[in-house]
Parts: sequence; structure tokens; C-alpha cells
Amino acid sequence: MNSPPLNAVKNLTDLTAAAKKKSSKSVSMLNYRLMIFYRFALACIGGYLLASLSAACIAQYFAQQRASAAMSATLIAFCLQAAAFIWVFMVNKTLKASLGIILPCLIIFAFIQMAGH
Repeated sequence: MNSPPLNAVKNLTDLTAAAKKKSSKSVSMLNYRLMIFYRFALACIGGYLLASLSAACIAQYFAQQRASAAMSATLIAFCLQAAAFIWVFMVNKTLKASLGIILPCLIIFAFIQMAGH
């Protein structure tokens, strides 16, 4: 007892449900790509900021041995930048990744300001 008009309505609702599902999938894919881009930018810029602040802090606190301070500060800064880049993509939450880069940068900046330069 399936009449053609009822089948047409059912097919129409199936098509609209499929279109909504496809559009939500494309939106979620765009959100995912934007999150990955944000993490990449955070890893590059935040890692560089963390590395440069740590190098300045280490060099400032160990100013008596200038050559050793500069060499060790550069080495530690390079390791911190690599670790920050890896860590940003390892963490599950984007907020946790952001806070994990921003808070250490603020703490190191406060240490530099307390040192007097």
C-alpha cells in the first residue's frame, strides 16, 4: 500500500537528512583543520618565545661565566623549543596546550623582570 506521494516525501526527508549530515561533516573537518593550524602556530611562535625567554633568563642569571652561559642558554633554548613543539601536539586539549606554553612564558618573563634588565 505504498503510494507514490508518500514515497516521495520519505525520499525527500532522507535526502535532506543526508545533506545535513554532509554539511556538518564538512564543518567539523574545517574546525579540525583550524585547530591543527592553531596548534602549529602555537608550537612555532610559542615555542620560539619560550626558547628566547629561557635563553635570556639563563644568560642573565649566569652572567659571570659569559661563554658558558651563552652556550648553555642556546642549547637549553633549542631543546625547549623542540619539546614545546612536540608537547603542543601531544596534549589532548587545545586549552591545555595554550596554557602550557603561555604560563611558562609569563613566569620566565617575570624572572627576567625581577633580575633587573
